[in-house]
Amino acid sequence: MKHILLIAILSFIAAPAVAQAAELKLHIPSDPKASYTILERSRSGDEAIIVTKRVGSSGESFSKRLYNCSNNTVKYIGTGDTIESMNASKPDPKMAPIFDKSIAYYVGKEACK
Repeated sequence: MKHILLIAILSFIAAPAVAQAAELKLHIPSDPKASYTILERSRSGDEAIIVTKRVGSSGESFSKRLYNCSNNTVKYIGTGDTIESMNASKPDPKMAPIFDKSIAYYVGKEACK
């Protein structure tokens, strides 16, 4: 009985920690009035994909970006006010250079880790 109670208590304590670990807050100095959260990220070789949620004075928005980590370039795969509209949007036609200290710069540092 003690073991069951201990397991129940530990699972109750650990559950919030796991949920919090799934979301990663991102500090973007060039956009100080907004908060950013990384929702997904993946990497294969030099390419990384990252999905972020931005909450600011204009509301909530979602972006999916493709980074080429070795060439220091990026393009939007999708963007929108909801996950659905982000997924339905058209990607940028080509990659663009990343400017130092821009939003894309800070997001890219996380994507290319």
